[in-house]
Amino acid sequence: MQPEDPTEVFVAKVVRLPMLRSVVKATGEIKAKEFVDIQAEVAGVIIEVHVKEGDEVKEGDVLLRLEDLQLQAEVDSASAQVGASEADARSAEVGVATAEANQAAEETALANAKVESLQSQTSKERSASSFRRKQEMFDSGLIGREAYEVSAAEARLGEQRWEFAKARIKQAAANLRAAVTRVDAAKAVKDASDRRLEAQRALLARTRDIASKTILRSPLSGLVTACNVEKGERAVPGIQSSPVATLMTIADMSVIEAQIEVDEADIVSVKIGATAVVEVDAIRGLEMIGVVTEIGQSPILSSDAQKGKEFKVVVRLHAPPEELRPGFTATAEIETATRSDCLVLPLQALTMRDRERDDAGKVKVPDKPVEGEAVYAAETTISRTKMHEIEGVFLLVNGYARFRPVKTGITGDMDIEVLHGLKDGEEVIIGPYKELRRLSEWDRVEIDEKKQASAIAVRRL
Repeated sequence: MQPEDPTEVFVAKVVRLPMLRSVVKATGEIKAKEFVDIQAEVAGVIIEVHVKEGDEVKEGDVLLRLEDLQLQAEVDSASAQVGASEADARSAEVGVATAEANQAAEETALANAKVESLQSQTSKERSASSFRRKQEMFDSGLIGREAYEVSAAEARLGEQRWEFAKARIKQAAANLRAAVTRVDAAKAVKDASDRRLEAQRALLARTRDIASKTILRSPLSGLVTACNVEKGERAVPGIQSSPVATLMTIADMSVIEAQIEVDEADIVSVKIGATAVVEVDAIRGLEMIGVVTEIGQSPILSSDAQKGKEFKVVVRLHAPPEELRPGFTATAEIETATRSDCLVLPLQALTMRDRERDDAGKVKVPDKPVEGEAVYAAETTISRTKMHEIEGVFLLVNGYARFRPVKTGITGDMDIEVLHGLKDGEEVIIGPYKELRRLSEWDRVEIDEKKQASAIAVRRL
C-alpha cells in the first residue's frame, strides 16, 4: 500500500518568558463613585435655574427653585391653626386650675362640717346628761315643771343639731366627689387640647418641610454632568431613578470608577485588589491603571433572556484624566494571575486525546504502526473503558506527530504556562486547526514552509 502524503502543519517553539499575565477582558462604562440624580419631591413650575451643565457646585448650593405660592399659603394656615390650638391649651389649663381650686374649697367645707358635727355631738351629749339630772330633780320635786321642760327642749334641740351636722358631712363629701370628677374632666380636656396642639405643630412642620423642598440644593460637591430642565418647565416628583423625573445629575469627579460586566465563566478568577488596565473608546491610546474594589455577588438583571449571566466588577481608577466623563464606554483587562520567568507554549497547540494509563497512572504510548497499517486502528484497539481524556500537545519528531501529555498553569493572551511535560526550545504543532483536531499518534507530518512564516508573524502581533 502506498503511504499517504505527510500532513502539512505549522509549528512553534516552547519558550521561556520573563513575565506571563493572565487577564479577564470585559466591557462596561465609566462612572463617578458618588453621583446623585436630582429629582423634585413636590410638583411645581421651575422659576429659577442657577446652574448649567459643566458647572462646579459645592454641597448646599442652590440648584433651582420651584413656585411655592400655594405651599406658603398652607404654611400660613397651619401656623394660624397652631396659634388657635395654643389658645385652647391655655384655656384648658385655666380650667384645670379652677377645678382644682373648687376641689380644695370642697375639701375645706368637708373638714368644717366634720368639726361642726363633733361640736354638735358634744353639745347633744351634754344636753342629754343635763336633762337626765333635771328629770331626777323634777321627780324629787326639787325643780319646777318649767325648768324641766326647758331642759327637755334643749336635749331635743341638741339631738336635731347633731343629725343636721351629719347631713352636712354627707353633702360636703358628695360635693368633694363632684369637684374631684370636675378636676379629672378638666385634665382630660387639657390633655386633648395638648394633643391637638401637637398635631397642629406636626402639620406645620410638615407643610414647612414641603415648602422648603421647592428650593433644590446640591447634596454633594461635584460637577453638574447633566442638566435636563429650563426655567418655565414643570418638575414632576420622581419615582426611584426615573429618567423622566431627573432634573439634573451631580457627580463627585474626585473618584472615578469603571463598572465592568464580567461573564460568569470568568468572575470566579477575579479578586478584590486585582490590578486592571482600562481603556476608553473616546480617548484613543490612553491606558489607565486601576484596582478592583467591588465584585457583585448576584448576576446583573437583564431583559434579554438569550444573554449569558454577567456580574458587576468595579475598578477604581488611579489618576484619571480631566477629560474623562461618566458614560464613556470602557474596556478593562483585569489581571487574575502573574508568573515570572516561566515556560510557555502557544495556547492553540493544546488538544485532548484519549489514552490508556498503566497501574502507576502513567500514560501508555501506542506502538508505532507497521508501514501501511491504519493509525486509527492502532489507536482504537484498546477497550474504551480503559481510556482517559488527556490534555497535551503534538510534537514534530523525525517527521512524525508524537503526542505528549502536559500539565499547564495560568493562561495569557496567546500562551499558556507549562508546568510539566515540555522543555525550552521544543517544537509543538500549532495548526492548522482542522488538521490538529484529527491528528493522531505516529501520523506523518511536515512543516508547511509557505505558511509557517505567516503563522509565526500572526503570533507576534
